[in-house]
Amino acid sequence: MLDPELAAMQVLMPRIDIAEVAQARATEAALVANMRLSDHRPDVETTDAVVPRSDGTHLAVRAYRPRTRRRGPLPMLLFIHGGSFVTGDLNTEDTRCEIYAAEAECIVFAVDYRLAPENPFPAGLDDCLTALVHLRDQSDGLGIDNGRVAIGGLSAGGALASGTAIRSSGDGRPALVLQMLLFPVLDAGLTTHTARHYSDTPVLTHQTLRDMWRLYLGPRWSPGQASYPIHSSPAHEPDVSLSPPTYLCTAGHDPLRDEALEHAQRLMRAEVPVDLRQYARGFHSFDSFHATRLGQAAIRDQVEALRAAFS
Repeated sequence: MLDPELAAMQVLMPRIDIAEVAQARATEAALVANMRLSDHRPDVETTDAVVPRSDGTHLAVRAYRPRTRRRGPLPMLLFIHGGSFVTGDLNTEDTRCEIYAAEAECIVFAVDYRLAPENPFPAGLDDCLTALVHLRDQSDGLGIDNGRVAIGGLSAGGALASGTAIRSSGDGRPALVLQMLLFPVLDAGLTTHTARHYSDTPVLTHQTLRDMWRLYLGPRWSPGQASYPIHSSPAHEPDVSLSPPTYLCTAGHDPLRDEALEHAQRLMRAEVPVDLRQYARGFHSFDSFHATRLGQAAIRDQVEALRAAFS
């Protein structure tokens, strides 16, 4: 059974058909604008910047810096928005990033990675790694404590965060202290019960997952393959022991639920520390509904996980 507050909210949400890319992007942008609770927080300073790519182009990022009295470098979180690899921009998780910056007392960077289908895998993943490497290399000038760096992502952003964390492991920099995977996309094979059979759940359905992977991986994708391009599908990573300590949350009414639970078990078998949160009465990305009690509780849990990782 859905949480009553969330049930009241979800009936107001349009079902987004990501196969209709232009319309999906317009609808998602309108939803983001409508769901913002208030003006920007006065205790967070927000600035936009660019990160250079190796080909001479630039990648947009947004920094959220808490107005704190703490002296010295601050922890950093690179947060990657969701949107089925197809929608979203720097505004998508504006409210969430402000909350993290203020309440976990860290510098949060959002990244405007390239989207499918115009830029299929690995373009978005490459952008996330480019941002992480550049920000860490410029840590002194940016006031970042390179020993307290985390990565996080929601939905498709969870897949990108996981892949980026593994690609960056062993690069000579201090290890990431946390990966925070929120309702993450993990299994391109769509092999789990919930991915195959949850066809009428709020926000996300089986058909959305099929369209998402088809747009992201293109002709290289079909469900149930034995393997997928390296780092595209975290469930198919050959060595998850390279993952940092993990905070992973999912929801009872989410097609991605079972793959998240299976991934948590796989990480634990590889001796990766895992903090797993299952919100039985929630649906995919319900914590975006900041006015609901369950949404607020989930965000508080995430802030506490960040604070613990940075302590």
